[in-house]
Amino acid sequence: MKKLFYSFFVMAMTAMFVVSCEDVPAPFDLPTPDDPTPAPSVDPTGSGTQADPYNVAAAIEFAQKLQVGEESQQDIYIKGKVASIRENYTAQYGNATFSISDDGTSKVTFLVYRALYLGNKKYSSGDLLNEGDDVIVCGKVVNYNGTLETQQNKAFLYSLNGKSEGGGGGGGTEGEAKGSGTVDDPYNPAGAAAAVKNLTWTSNDVYDTTGDVYVKGKISRIADKGTFTEGGTYGNASFYISEDGKENGEFYCYRILYLGNKKFEAGKTDIKVGDDVVICGQLMNYRGNTPETVAGKAYLYSLNGKTEGGGGGGGDTGGEAKGSGTLNDPYNPAGAAAAVKNLTWTSNDSYDTTGDVYVKGKISRIADKGTFTEGGTYGNASFYISEDGKENGEFYCFRVLYLGNKKFEAGQTDIKVGDEVIIYGQLMNYRNNTPETVAGKAHLYSLNGKTEDGGGGDTPGPGDDTGVGSYSNPYTVSTAVAAGSGTGVYVKAFIVGYVSGQVLAEGAHFTAEGCDVKTNLLIAQSASETDVAKCMPVQLPNGNVRTGLNLADHPENLGKEVLLYGNIEKYFGATGIKSVTYAEIGGTSIGTKP
Repeated sequence: MKKLFYSFFVMAMTAMFVVSCEDVPAPFDLPTPDDPTPAPSVDPTGSGTQADPYNVAAAIEFAQKLQVGEESQQDIYIKGKVASIRENYTAQYGNATFSISDDGTSKVTFLVYRALYLGNKKYSSGDLLNEGDDVIVCGKVVNYNGTLETQQNKAFLYSLNGKSEGGGGGGGTEGEAKGSGTVDDPYNPAGAAAAVKNLTWTSNDVYDTTGDVYVKGKISRIADKGTFTEGGTYGNASFYISEDGKENGEFYCYRILYLGNKKFEAGKTDIKVGDDVVICGQLMNYRGNTPETVAGKAYLYSLNGKTEGGGGGGGDTGGEAKGSGTLNDPYNPAGAAAAVKNLTWTSNDSYDTTGDVYVKGKISRIADKGTFTEGGTYGNASFYISEDGKENGEFYCFRVLYLGNKKFEAGQTDIKVGDEVIIYGQLMNYRNNTPETVAGKAHLYSLNGKTEDGGGGDTPGPGDDTGVGSYSNPYTVSTAVAAGSGTGVYVKAFIVGYVSGQVLAEGAHFTAEGCDVKTNLLIAQSASETDVAKCMPVQLPNGNVRTGLNLADHPENLGKEVLLYGNIEKYFGATGIKSVTYAEIGGTSIGTKP
């Protein structure tokens, strides 16, 4: 009897314990439906395209890169199983809200918020959702206060248990990459995507781009900015293109200007789905996962065969490279592009340049800074040149000074398309993909045959072989320091050392022993000079001059007399020599003599 009573007592206590547990709240770290999306526990797969949708883990990874409140620019595809349904499809609202996961459970889910039905349409009839259904969702996603979800009415049910009614979506550009990005051989959408695949995106202010390239396709759909007319507050439009005009294998054309590289104006022909277009401009890989044009840096080059110019560099400048970069044999635009092809660009403060060289061509178009007069706040202008003045095979002349290496002044002759010019100055390969002049380091040497001395004062202009600083009468260190500046001059002195670090006085070394610096030299009037105040630092640009003169590779050059051709300008905070393109040392010539 006692045992029976004890058993009843244990059962009663157990029942009380179970009932009490129902009042215990769930552990604080378990997500509720309103919690921010938790981290996935499975490996992310897929590329977000129609052919290769993201799984839920990959969709979460993609959306986590968005800032709070930011919407993805590209439609993506996500596959999963319906884990829970908040609002099923009804004819009243035509959309549904539900969560999907990789395994059909509610542990790690992605919220599909007010998504349209199959075919990217409002629901009127058809199969409703059930938990466990296999679905593919297509559309834009957003980081809504930490919850990762599809954007309301900008996503739809692309597939339900294998059934689809189309509806399209960008989701990455598919197909065979074709084209080289020139006007004669434009990229197809897949080729454009391939061209930016390895470009780096760090932030909205720091990202790599292609140079100006051409992309051809058919408009497959208009983005939410509308056509030029509907979204025309800024004179641009956003849309998708594909090879066949269908909503597969699309490339995103974001904030594109109109024909002629201008803002759209009332009364002009607008765009529509099915139009054949060629886009010209810069491309980027937004956030490292969305190939698209750079906003405001691309335009409609052609609309159903109609063009209004506007031009484009096309990345590599087409045509046969000619010239040696001297005054008597200037580069043509293709030659200038070839001269910088292997130069390195690291940042806006760290890049290789050619020395001062000559480039000849005809102005094919004026860049957005305008002519000297229109963009003349800084006395310079930006424009493109080609061999024949047409908008093919162009070279970009960026922020070029006027004749005489001076700022443009009122009353002087301005530039126009068709002018024959010779540019003199430094060239670079901006971001390793855009051949151009270095801003403020090049000027108009000749404009339709007219020249002005670019040296200033007693400094001879290029070709003058009689004045101070010429080949037959080179500067010494003391006369060069006294001159303070000069373009395209000769200086003769002795190599006495090199500079390490950033400060001339602290980094001067009067030896070649242990030298690991290849980018500069110290020169003086005496081979035994050790007073840094009586020396000049010399910048060695990438190329033959650096290879032939630097003390790290040629310690035997210490103490030798050298003749240098370059510019007298500030270097290491002192008067120095930069942009050296030619040198003579020990009876050997290095580089091309001007």
